Amino acid sequence: KCINTMQPESLQFIIDELTLQDASVLHAAKHRFCSRILQHLFKVCPPQQFDQIAASVLKEAGRLACHTFGNLVVQSLMRFGTEKHKYQIVRSIEKNVTSICRHGFGGAVIKTIITHATPEDQMWIARACAQDAQVMLAFSRARLGHTCALLVLETLQGHERQHACVKLAEHLESLRASSNGILVADFLETECDVLCSEVRGH
Repeated sequence: KCINTMQPESLQFIIDELTLQDASVLHAAKHRFCSRILQHLFKVCPPQQFDQIAASVLKEAGRLACHTFGNLVVQSLMRFGTEKHKYQIVRSIEKNVTSICRHGFGGAVIKTIITHATPEDQMWIARACAQDAQVMLAFSRARLGHTCALLVLETLQGHERQHACVKLAEHLESLRASSNGILVADFLETECDVLCSEVRGH
């Protein structure tokens, strides 16, 4: 708890210890309590101070995003890192979307990435998620995933959004049977109604 009251310059000794080797950072990122220290460093220290720690996290961002505690570290770096850090995280997440989405916390990870990415990268992550209908279905029914599924659908535009909604709407019955999925089902039905109205208008 004492580190919560310390100024960034007073935290340098922790950074020095962690950066003696990459393995130390990765071990800390996967540890229940040490991962909180990394999150705090990202939050209170200037990026140039934690850049070496960030570099170690970025090397394994895809794997850490699939870890119970490591995913929180990746999310924290996405919130407080530089644009370069965020760009590298997006590329790693984009390549590992399917693996990340298999985990209960996957929705929280993707939601944070989309929320803090540039508009262009928001679209890339949304596309990566929407490519797999089973990923979207799993998200839609998950406690921490249904809000992410909605965010993905809202991020997509035009034909891509229509296609994703139509594919997911094939599972409306399954979605309505889920306390979380019912919110996504309501959104899909609204979108499909709009689409039908547009078609009739033409």
